[in-house]
Amino acid sequence: MTKPLLLPEDPRWAPFCERYAGSAEQFSIEVQGIIPSSQQRELFGSVSKSRSRTSVSSGHGTGKTAGLANIVLWHLLCYPMSVTLLTANDMDQLKATLWKEIGVALERIRRGPHSWIAEHVEILANATCRVIGFELVWFVESKTANEKTANKMAGRHGEWLLVIGDEASTLPDNVLTTLTGALTEQHNRMLLTSQPTRNAGFFWRTHNELATRNGGEWTPLVFDSFDSPFVSDDSLLELWNSYDDDERNVRIMGIFPQDSSKHMMSLKVAEAMFRRGRIIDDNENFGWFVLGDIASGEGLRDKSACVIARVIGYGDMGPEARRVEIIEVPILTNKIRSNMFAKSLADEGSELENVTYVIDSGGLGINVCQDLEDMGKVVHRVNWGNPCFKKRNSDRYLNLRAQAMHQAARAAKEGRLSVLTQNYRNVLLTQSSRIPKSFTDKGRVRVPPKGSVEWDGLSSPDLWDAICFSMLDNLSYIVCEGWVRSSGGVLESAMARAESLFSDV
Repeated sequence: MTKPLLLPEDPRWAPFCERYAGSAEQFSIEVQGIIPSSQQRELFGSVSKSRSRTSVSSGHGTGKTAGLANIVLWHLLCYPMSVTLLTANDMDQLKATLWKEIGVALERIRRGPHSWIAEHVEILANATCRVIGFELVWFVESKTANEKTANKMAGRHGEWLLVIGDEASTLPDNVLTTLTGALTEQHNRMLLTSQPTRNAGFFWRTHNELATRNGGEWTPLVFDSFDSPFVSDDSLLELWNSYDDDERNVRIMGIFPQDSSKHMMSLKVAEAMFRRGRIIDDNENFGWFVLGDIASGEGLRDKSACVIARVIGYGDMGPEARRVEIIEVPILTNKIRSNMFAKSLADEGSELENVTYVIDSGGLGINVCQDLEDMGKVVHRVNWGNPCFKKRNSDRYLNLRAQAMHQAARAAKEGRLSVLTQNYRNVLLTQSSRIPKSFTDKGRVRVPPKGSVEWDGLSSPDLWDAICFSMLDNLSYIVCEGWVRSSGGVLESAMARAESLFSDV
């Protein structure tokens, strides 16, 4: 039986390398059989240069992952004893996206005019692939980005070395610096790709002071979703309408977030909530919420909050988007013990028809929820840390906290959130205008952990937390057929004051 030829022994391989080693674009067209987009051509042209340093800031749907798969196989098959290192924060995501695309690309090659070369490649389940017969010296491997793996990867040297950092905006700076320092050979290459989620770090610097236009060695590429043939006009329009300015920059246009990204909304927007007046007519099919954020009631910094709100609509887009009126803030205190707070909430909602109690169920709040349920109240339990229920929101937000706070800010900007009481006005202005916002490595909106530097010393925003509960993506309300109040009731008085305050608006 004839022993199979190793790749360097195959007489077809040297002409193959001569034709394709200098052009990842030509490799994609003739070996994979695909026609790259103009953005992919730009990417391939930059990476193909000897000792290239390429940094790609990309929006949705630009064909970045397919482009990376093509580059991985091009480098593996066109350079002898080549080593390619793939690094990312989330290895599971890397396996689910890039490695899946690498497998698809290899099958294209297997069905094409150069099918013979695919027989020399073996893809393994541990997110590696190799040239058969050269398993220890000719391969592609994946490593999670941290200090330990950075040192191991930095130990890799060779004439043909390619380092690819995916979602590089959130890779640790010391990892990227270490990897860059390992590229000591003439033909070593490095490629970084990411949504531009933060205005700091090594990835950001490759588009600024380290960029070629500023005397650096990094070629910065910006891939805008509008220029991509892989995203339909309808999808782009839907995304554009659903995102705020910073999300549009990061997730569509491939542009780093602007200064407005520091907080969910500005003080000017917060102040407008108090001037807006009525936004829900009495003849509309609205519902009632009693919103509650729970503290211990033992004199600690956190306070328990109770907010009365009228609500109508769902979601954050279109004519039926959610509108909320904050009617009253009857309680904001740290003097009501948590085991007594359920009764206080029930009392505040006693005059409301078909009311839903929306209560923080974390920590001590679980007991308040149980007490209200034992009273026969309709209770929606809130757990900020849970993922969103709707897929569209889970792709967009890290968790329910980010979703509710971001969409409350959007509602305030668009005139769909109104505060009809002056109670605790200064507290609410401070809290609502200082909620920090950032992005995850996948471009999802997140609220940094409380106490982190982004909060700039702001204590727990208990009142704004409670108001934001009204925007939760899985929260429904029961339509109220009417709202007749007993004479002198607090809600009747509050609504009368609101009518008077805004009668000339």
